[in-house]
Order: sequence, then structure tokens, then C-alpha cells
Amino acid sequence: MSLTSPARDLLDRSHATIPLPAEDAEVLADLRTHAARFFTQDEETKLRHGSSDFNFGYRPYGRQYSVSPERPDMNSSFTYWANDPAKVPGHEADTVAPFLKAMARYWRVAAHAADQVLAGLAAHYGYHDDLQFRTSSYLEINWYLREPERDLLQDRHEDGHLFTLATSDGPGLEIETDGEMKQATVGDGRLLVMPGSVLTAMTAGHIPPLYHQVRNHQLQRRITTLFLVNPRLDRNIAPYATAGGEAVDVAALARTSGSMFGLPPAPVLAPPTV
Repeated sequence: MSLTSPARDLLDRSHATIPLPAEDAEVLADLRTHAARFFTQDEETKLRHGSSDFNFGYRPYGRQYSVSPERPDMNSSFTYWANDPAKVPGHEADTVAPFLKAMARYWRVAAHAADQVLAGLAAHYGYHDDLQFRTSSYLEINWYLREPERDLLQDRHEDGHLFTLATSDGPGLEIETDGEMKQATVGDGRLLVMPGSVLTAMTAGHIPPLYHQVRNHQLQRRITTLFLVNPRLDRNIAPYATAGGEAVDVAALARTSGSMFGLPPAPVLAPPTV
């Protein structure tokens, strides 16, 4: 099997892009429409659709940071795990159900893109373990409003997953290239593949994490759509490669990586029944 282009680019330059077919771009546009409708509701309504540990559904401003809790990320967010709407509190309510249906449609788009990346990496490394990423990955929608004071809406960080498929409806994302933070040049019809430290561990350091930040362009609003890809979390898995025979508990790394952002351990979920 030949390497897919995204996997080849990850191996060569530590990031990649994936084009979205026109019909998938329409699914993404529909998701952004429903996201805007959800996030412009009052705070009390949105809080009804978030779990107490902030793993599922709505996560209000101030609950997540990139480097320090004294500098929270300047956004609220919504997380949708394992393509299972039932994980979101009040998932059947009219105030969130259309949003969740749009997320489910986009989930299939993002999961297909993730398959392309993982198939290429498996081919390169001769890897045969089943990562079962669909039960351990999630969509995250970040909602930014205009912030006049801060130069960065999110500070420099890496995501702590295998990789993230990222797209935004406005400028701001900067990625580290040759030691400098530069504006990411990714068209709206493409997904940026950003490797995280879990993939670094999986590849014995071959693919470093992509550090990135979000510049404040004083936009009235900004929507970022992320698909954060994890390996299975219920047991340790074999890495793609090892360095000096050293064993790495990749699943444990993926479960606990959110702690550097003030988040709880990642949940170990069974496949959804819907």
C-alpha cells in the first residue's frame, strides 16, 4: 500500500492538509450555522447541556487554558464524544438537538479524513493493531467573541492527542515553522492535520507535535472546528515504533494529556448504541 498524501506530509514536514469534497464542505458549513445558533443562546440554557466534569457538551469560558490558568483560552466550547449524542446532558432538547445532528453528520466527514491519515501511517510502519479511534475521539467546537485586550486568544501549545483535524471560519491560527510562529495558510476547503505528543510517542519521536496559537484579529466572532483523534483508551497499545526498546503506555498518555489544559482525564467509552 502506498502512503496517502497526508501521512507522507506528516512524516516529511510534521503537518499536512486534507481537501474537503464539495459535499463535505457543505456539511461543515451547516455545522457552523448550527454552532452559531447554539452559542448565541443565553448562558443558563447552554449550561444545561454540559456535564459537571466538563468532558461532555458545553464548556463555558474560563474552564480551559493553553499554558496557565491565569490566562484562560478566550473561548467557550462544546465537545461531542464518540459520535454519541446521548453523552450530552439534555441531548433531546430543541435547544441542542439540531446542533448535535449537525455534529453527527460532520463526525462522519472527519472520521473518514482521519482514516486516510491512519491508513498511511499504518502502511509506513507496517502496523496492524486496531486503534479504535472512533470510540475515543471527539469533536470540539470553539466559539470566540471579540476580545480587545489580549494579543493571543490561545497561547502557544500542542494538543496532546494523536492528531487534530482543524478548520476555522476566520484568520488567527499560527503554527510553528522553523522555530517561528507563522500564519497557517489553510484554505477554507481544507483540514489542517496537526500532530500531537501522543503521535510523537507512537513514532518514537519521528513526528514532533505541532505547536500552534491563535492570534487576536479583533473579529466579532470566530468558529473553530476540531476533530481530536485518540487511540483506544481502554488498554495499552503497541506504538508504531520504539526507541531503544523502551515501552510507552500510549493509552495512559492519551487519557491524561488534558491535565495540561486543566481538563479531567479522557473518558473510556463503549461504542454508542445509536
